[in-house]
Amino acid sequence: MKKKSKEYVCTVCGYRSPVKLGRCPECGSWNSFVEVTEGEESAETATPISITSDKVKLSEARIKTGIEEFDRVLGGGIVEGSIILVGGEPGIGKSTLLLQIASIFAKQGKVIYVSGEESYLQIRMRAKRLGIESKNLYLLIEQDIDLIKNTILKEQPVFVVIDSVQTMFSPHLQGAPGSVTQVRECTRVITDVAKNHGIPVVLVGHVTKGGMIAGPKTIEHLVDGVFYLEGERTDVKRIFRSVKNRFGTTNEAGIFEMQERGLVEAENPMLTFITEEDEFPAGSAITATLEGSLPIFLEVQALATPTYFPIPRRVVSGIDYNRLLLIIAILEKQLHLKLGSFDIYVNTVGGFTTKDRTIDLSVAVTIMSSIFDKRIPNKTVVFGELGLGGEIRPTVGAERKVIQGKRLGFDSFVLSSFFKDKIKANGVNLYFAKNIREVKEIIF
Repeated sequence: MKKKSKEYVCTVCGYRSPVKLGRCPECGSWNSFVEVTEGEESAETATPISITSDKVKLSEARIKTGIEEFDRVLGGGIVEGSIILVGGEPGIGKSTLLLQIASIFAKQGKVIYVSGEESYLQIRMRAKRLGIESKNLYLLIEQDIDLIKNTILKEQPVFVVIDSVQTMFSPHLQGAPGSVTQVRECTRVITDVAKNHGIPVVLVGHVTKGGMIAGPKTIEHLVDGVFYLEGERTDVKRIFRSVKNRFGTTNEAGIFEMQERGLVEAENPMLTFITEEDEFPAGSAITATLEGSLPIFLEVQALATPTYFPIPRRVVSGIDYNRLLLIIAILEKQLHLKLGSFDIYVNTVGGFTTKDRTIDLSVAVTIMSSIFDKRIPNKTVVFGELGLGGEIRPTVGAERKVIQGKRLGFDSFVLSSFFKDKIKANGVNLYFAKNIREVKEIIF
């Protein structure tokens, strides 16, 4: 057996060194190394099991929460023994959503809500505001991961929420709660409990200024799913987005609204980001983007005003800034528009953020609409990716967008000519365009 060995680990980035260093060569932190001891390695061996063995249980059953948007993003519900990580900005509604889900699971059995941030009174007040009164929902105010583990094994709940993983600590490791080594170890302990005992666990994770979950990237590899709750604190809309999901598709998105009784599913998520107006002003267009399997129709707005400065302003909200610059360059080159004398502002209604290039064509059309001061025909959906030569490129899910758009009342669609012989739809007008010049002729 290998004897115990000592090494030093940086508490900021997790860099390991056989000797204690004053400054970490990986992240540059000073005096961040702590001593850790590796235990003895056992000479015992494990017995592998055949993939066809009866000992391997095949269970695809999912536990449904009853919140359709939440279940859909997870792939149909929570899988038994799975562990998922939910991140988001402070005050965005993570604890509120998970307390609602915990109360739903409490109808099936005992649920433990572990909090390392709030007191019993604070959580009780939130539950009262949400109208949650369940005797099977238990609160555990604790940060010691060993005590939490032993409590879970003793009580054998049907569901566990840990809020948040950055506040937990292991007494066997040095370093404050939230450090790299502590977060990694606490996640590993909880993952072992979930997998070995079939208890679904949800971890809440804090996010950094860059919007990523704080702590080492290792924790995202350990868990089965990573989800983000996005939105502005001043806005009622919340987007529950999938980033990683071992039991479903990624890039799914669920739409919620923050109300007095908590987070509530949007009545019609496909039309959540469209202003309810009979006729849109110049500079507004409807486009469709695919979030996982859900087509979402949203309104894109553009405003072009004469500039009085040597360098015109380019302001965006909801789309990539560099993508806007590329679209403006295409319009100037292919349509000979003099946009250098205009300040251009582009916005997606409702705070929806997307990196889907299928909205390129709608952005270009709204800019032209604002420049020409001409409205885009009502109930018209425009989508497609723009190439540097002005060509309209095909995007995924075009047929699905047309079918769903027809059901929602849209009667005209402008899209790539690639789909001319591939999409057939009765009762709607399909306008196929090869390039941005043809789009201009069709709409204006």
